[in-house]
Amino acid sequence: MTTQTLPMRSKSLTAELTDLIPGVLLAMIMCGAVIYSLSISRWAPGLSVLIPMSLPGFFLGVIFARTRWVPGWLSHMLSALLAVVWAVQLLGAQMSPTLDTWRDRGTELLIRTIIWGRVLGGGGRGEDLLLFVAALCLLCWALAYGSAWMVFRRGWVWRSLTVNAALALINYTYVLPKPNAPFFVFLAAALLLLVHQNITHRQAQWDAQQIEYPDLLPVRFLWSAAVVCGLLILITATIPGNITVDRATRTWEALSRPFKLARERWEDAFATLNAPPGAGSGAFTARSAQLGGSRRLNDGLVMSVRSTDFDYWRAVAFDKYSDGRWQNTTGEQARATLGASTPEQARTPFDAGAPIPVGDTVRRHVVTETFTLAQDRSDGLLFVGGTARALSLPTLVEHNYLRAGTQATPNYDDTALIVTKDDLRAGKVYTVTALVSRADVQSLRAAGTDYPTWVRERYLQLPDSITARTRERAAQIIANAGARTPYDEAVAIQDYLRTFRYNESIPAPPPGAEPVDWFLFTQREGYCDYYASSMVMMLRSLGVPARWVQGYAGGVFDVERAIYEVREDVAHSWPEVYFPGFGWERFEPTPASYTALPVRPLTTEFGTDSGDVGPLASGPAPDPSRFENLDDGLDQIERGGALPAAPPPARESGISPYRVSVSEGFRESDGSP
Repeated sequence: MTTQTLPMRSKSLTAELTDLIPGVLLAMIMCGAVIYSLSISRWAPGLSVLIPMSLPGFFLGVIFARTRWVPGWLSHMLSALLAVVWAVQLLGAQMSPTLDTWRDRGTELLIRTIIWGRVLGGGGRGEDLLLFVAALCLLCWALAYGSAWMVFRRGWVWRSLTVNAALALINYTYVLPKPNAPFFVFLAAALLLLVHQNITHRQAQWDAQQIEYPDLLPVRFLWSAAVVCGLLILITATIPGNITVDRATRTWEALSRPFKLARERWEDAFATLNAPPGAGSGAFTARSAQLGGSRRLNDGLVMSVRSTDFDYWRAVAFDKYSDGRWQNTTGEQARATLGASTPEQARTPFDAGAPIPVGDTVRRHVVTETFTLAQDRSDGLLFVGGTARALSLPTLVEHNYLRAGTQATPNYDDTALIVTKDDLRAGKVYTVTALVSRADVQSLRAAGTDYPTWVRERYLQLPDSITARTRERAAQIIANAGARTPYDEAVAIQDYLRTFRYNESIPAPPPGAEPVDWFLFTQREGYCDYYASSMVMMLRSLGVPARWVQGYAGGVFDVERAIYEVREDVAHSWPEVYFPGFGWERFEPTPASYTALPVRPLTTEFGTDSGDVGPLASGPAPDPSRFENLDDGLDQIERGGALPAAPPPARESGISPYRVSVSEGFRESDGSP
């Protein structure tokens, strides 16, 4: 008896395509869902280019994967080259219109990359959002190309799925609102791709063993698997969670610990990216900040502050505004003055406890502020309520200089930020000896307009993009209020802006719209960035110097522990107005529940213009009459007297310093008691 050998089953081109096309579509949907979730996450402006960037990479990966005669190393080199070429082409729309050729755009990106590398090498933090978008473009190309290569050349479905899942979960974890739809699309496509590739693999084995099987078997399995996966996803999406918050928090902390260091390094490389709501690690930008769309912050505890005076906790001051972007140019001007390589290298070092020689001390008194961090900080920034006079950590102060010919004198009244090289980990405690304003209304009205040259040069800047009707509205507000002094003008604009509705869920300004104009005349609602920016721009249009400041509002006062609890959701921006001799004074145009209007007495309570040495955070209060001037009092403080915590002083307004929330007692519409 003879055994008949069956001919090996051969596939037609149509059959091969029938097996290949579902896998290609599923892999494309899987990668596309991940990349789409990145493009809508608002990490930075211009991420809409990620989808057109990654699609060619995916199809190139499929083609190279199926072209077996092309070696892998050559395929990868060609892919990398095409990725760079295509990225430069797509990013051209986000560059200057004068760069009209690919060569010009490529040169611009190369120059930015070199500068970025020098800044990081000098210990600074990256500030170029365009390079962040470029990096994400290359990352998405690599994800799409690599996924196609792993699946259709190597058959590594699990590896491809793992890489895509990791990126999807990282983005999903930090972004608010959550991209639920793309995530479930990714999950369904990934499961179906696993089923399809498993069936395709089995089908190849059956062909090799000459085993007969029905036609269109992969399609039938996919249909059954799609029903099962759909039911699983539906059940998963609708089941209520029964895991406690504490347990989930502990689990997440254990799982995320290895990624924290990598995230901090990434934030150092791209410090000014617009982290989506919920994505932050307590970091502020040091160089620039963009007015964007909606924000949603969590209520995690950032720090606690022990201080005898309620204040806002300043992090960074910005001086230059253009087309919705604030810039801190203080460090760059210091770099140019000193001939340093980077703004970071132009910062002035101070030892722990060394006094910072500020000049504007009129109507200011000494307060000791003790900060206890509740979470790690990646930006190195130190906070201060008022003006920093000394800190308990070694610091680097970023300030400007007064220039007279070839001579340059440090100007610590024009300080943008203070950082430390110490690790700012959760539990870190540092103390700031601060000069807090007690300026009265009468004195500020009489301060005049004899502004120093450095104030006029830097804090009256007004870009051409500020519309005529914005300037006209500012003049109209002042005329209606009958304001005659810079102080009254600031109060009038503050009160006008507080009639706008506070809303964090606003869209980004439309393309081509000037954000301040859009906020004032079209949107007429928004959050602190827009209120503060509008007030600064309107004041500058009137010749009143002002700056835009980021930090935290005062927080909630804990009566039992006598501390202010500062949470992430009171991250804030506000305007500060300059008054000759008095320095920078805070105003509050944002009518949010977490804000508080500054409380100023109508007339002075103090007899000297050199300042008032008030009670400190520990020990008996020093007698102001014992010191001839403010520096004498500070010298005694620095020599040793730690003074015990005193309760916050009562305000003339009658608002209790022991209120549970710093905003209680203020109506949201106008902030009145």
